[in-house]
Amino acid sequence: MLKTPGRSRRPDSIRRLNVPVVIRVETDALRIPLRVWYRQRWQQVACVRERYRVKDRWWAPEPISRDYFDLMLENSQVVTVFEDRIHGCWYVQRYR
Repeated sequence: MLKTPGRSRRPDSIRRLNVPVVIRVETDALRIPLRVWYRQRWQQVACVRERYRVKDRWWAPEPISRDYFDLMLENSQVVTVFEDRIHGCWYVQRYR
């Protein structure tokens, strides 16, 4: 009989997908990203494709206030980053 390494997951268990990852971002005076530390090197932002703000759960102990940016980098790769406006940290949001 084969033994499974570690714990086995129950079929009805929940796990988080696409958890944001902390990223280093350099911005201009208006907090718009100029370059990001992505894939082990600094990459220039070629353009900001979209920008939007999310404010939610204002009534909860941990409200959400984020500025999202869909960026096209110098290598034509598109990434989504956001600044957590409450804690001042930047994250990359992965979709795959």
